[in-house]
Amino acid sequence: MDFRKLEYFIAAVEHGSFTKAAQVCFVSQTAMSQQIAAMEQELDFLLFDRSGYRPTLTRAGKAFYESSKQIIADYQQAVEKAKALNNGFSGSLRIGISGPVEKRFLPEVLSKFVAWHPEANLELCELSFRKLSEKIRNSEIDIMFGLANEIEIYPQIEITTLFTSTLCVIVSTSHPWHDRAEVYGNELKSEKLIIFSKTYGPKYHESFFKSCELDGFEPNILKEVDNFDELILLVSANKGVAIISEEVLTEASGIHQIKLKETHHHSEFCMARNKNEKNPLIDEFMKLLNDTN
Repeated sequence: MDFRKLEYFIAAVEHGSFTKAAQVCFVSQTAMSQQIAAMEQELDFLLFDRSGYRPTLTRAGKAFYESSKQIIADYQQAVEKAKALNNGFSGSLRIGISGPVEKRFLPEVLSKFVAWHPEANLELCELSFRKLSEKIRNSEIDIMFGLANEIEIYPQIEITTLFTSTLCVIVSTSHPWHDRAEVYGNELKSEKLIIFSKTYGPKYHESFFKSCELDGFEPNILKEVDNFDELILLVSANKGVAIISEEVLTEASGIHQIKLKETHHHSEFCMARNKNEKNPLIDEFMKLLNDTN
């Protein structure tokens, strides 16, 4: 069986009729029907039940459809990988990360990148938002990940939003809120807060205080920290509470997560690149990132 027949079959399923599938595949309706019938004869089972107004998948057809999509996807990936290897990309790709968010989705992308470009040198550095922003501007790294409001806007910097973070409040399991499912923004006025410092992210810091003001209170800051691990340790020790993105959290001992509602606190996680850098590995990496997400 050739791939063209599989593509015809997938088109017939996804467009709901042989006629529409034929139009999309630029063949006649007769040719489409003949190709599907030929597939069924070759497979020795029916793909479609034709007794109704429109053909519907048989049970065997449903199973074959899912497998066919995977076959086509694997084939396309194999072609892209072979092309990449044939192009012989080499050199270095310098990636800056800011914390635990990237550690949840980057490993899969990096693994594929290394497999597709074994000759390329991959350099990773983990720094604060502020330092990464300086490095991307000065062409010391090719790509960085971080919060949108921490990436300095310059003509040469291209920013792509990956997702809008879901914010939550984290408290110790011995905190009075340890059994709450949700908390409102203005309730935080009575709590001691642990936040990231200006050193970690000056714009984050400014935005935090502004959001508290819009929520109707002046925050009671217990401590400003320079890294994620210190924040988690202080919260788990019941020294205070913190607002953080759900995406950065893993199963931490002694931590309870509460949904944050009706608040002006917000966060967008982004990737930035320096457009002045003509490194082809940047485009290769971004292609893999988009395919993975």
